[in-house]
Amino acid sequence: MSETKVIAVKDWTCAMSDELGRVALMINPTEGEPVLVLLTIFQAAKLGRELQSPKRVQKPVL
Repeated sequence: MSETKVIAVKDWTCAMSDELGRVALMINPTEGEPVLVLLTIFQAAKLGRELQSPKRVQKPVL
């Protein structure tokens, strides 16, 4: 099972790559190096919906 990692994000930028047909997401965390993620258009749309959803807040496991 994969481990979930949570980071504090200072800012982020997003751009469409015409050459790759992908969405490039650059995340600048408050600590550490920037993270570059390449997503398909469908993955980016799903991520956008998840970020707007109130369900994204995880409840602690008791």
